Amino acid sequence: MDPILLSILTVSLLLLLIFFGLPIAYSLAVSTLIMMVVSGSGSDAWYIAEYTFQSLDSIDLIAVPMFIFMGTIIAVSPAGKDIYRALSLVLPIPGGLGVASVGGCTVFSAMSGSSPATAAAIGSSAIPEMISRGYPPALACGLVVGGGTLGILTPPSIVLLLYGVVTGTSIGKLFMGGVVPAIMVAIMFSMYVVWRMWRYQKANPEVLEISRRYDEQEGKTKYPVLRVLPFFLMIVMIMVALYGGWATPSELASVGAIASILLVLVIYRVTSLEVWSRLLLKTVRDTSMVLIIAAFAYYLGSFLSYNGAVTAISSGLLDLFGNKWLTLLAVWLMMLVLGTFLPPFAIVVIVAPMFLPFALDAGFDPVWFGVLITLNMELGCITPPLGINLFVVKSIANNVSMKEIMKGSLPFFFIIVFASLLLVLFPQIVLWLPETMWQN
Repeated sequence: MDPILLSILTVSLLLLLIFFGLPIAYSLAVSTLIMMVVSGSGSDAWYIAEYTFQSLDSIDLIAVPMFIFMGTIIAVSPAGKDIYRALSLVLPIPGGLGVASVGGCTVFSAMSGSSPATAAAIGSSAIPEMISRGYPPALACGLVVGGGTLGILTPPSIVLLLYGVVTGTSIGKLFMGGVVPAIMVAIMFSMYVVWRMWRYQKANPEVLEISRRYDEQEGKTKYPVLRVLPFFLMIVMIMVALYGGWATPSELASVGAIASILLVLVIYRVTSLEVWSRLLLKTVRDTSMVLIIAAFAYYLGSFLSYNGAVTAISSGLLDLFGNKWLTLLAVWLMMLVLGTFLPPFAIVVIVAPMFLPFALDAGFDPVWFGVLITLNMELGCITPPLGINLFVVKSIANNVSMKEIMKGSLPFFFIIVFASLLLVLFPQIVLWLPETMWQN
């Protein structure tokens, strides 16, 4: 069978099975098995256990459950709310509370590496407080939906980690490459919020009085900044150790998980056995979901690669569009569509091995390509029908319609699109930090 036709039929069958409600991991396995039989290589199905075991036989994957565990520990504690409120105290500007929400999302996502966890942890505190201070509900919700997307870009990022594992790219360089883009997107979000609230307060002067009265009632010393300083220090220490080459991502993930346990026990006194059992169970479930999808995605990728589909896709894309930039745009749009149906970590383990040969043939840096598609997958957290951050925020803001939440999220969608364009025009936004750190 023609490799291109084989890949089209396999991916189409995969999406069809997912559309009809079959879990992603089983959809990957079933679509691969069916296409093996159709293509005449059904006898290779006997090796599925060996293929899946090989895909998980990597020391780097130890970091996945550790980072998930670290994020879950912090999510069940009041750390997310404290981070948000601490930042809000030092931003007495129009939209300052919104900027604090963006800052809180950026810091919390660096600890959790998860977009839904970031949106839930920060949104549960930020959305009610912003609305109480007179923020338009659509803006308050949209800001958390957008800010939560920083979870898959800000290191330590599980998506970047999986990309490094499946493509053989340096995880340390990928983490470093994600730092500046994450800060850049956070600054863009903040600038938009300040501008939007400046205009809104100018048209509605009563909003300033509402915010002032609310601050007086709450009291600005209620949430001490000192409680969140250890978490900031933990992030800095992990980043310094990673960038300095003192430890591997897996070792640092383990240290971060232990440090998170100690901080939550000492600072927030989370000692309930029920809470810790629920936390461990959630970690096991989330880790199992990520790894089983990664295993069967590797199985799918091996099948397509063995039949020449990966090489054919790489050369076929360039031949079809005749220009590497048009081809890159086509890949970007394709991943945008996939992002509306699949979670980011599933996309990266399925698609990255297919499209990385194209990126290398076109002369693109694999670190830059990884960060670019990760930024692209942030859009999938905003766009329906999946748009997981939309549903997380909707569960927090029950009195705000989904239409309003989607409307408020739209500006942040376009900001991410603009940021992606900047990465294409100026690759050094991604590559400067990895190149600088590696030279030293």
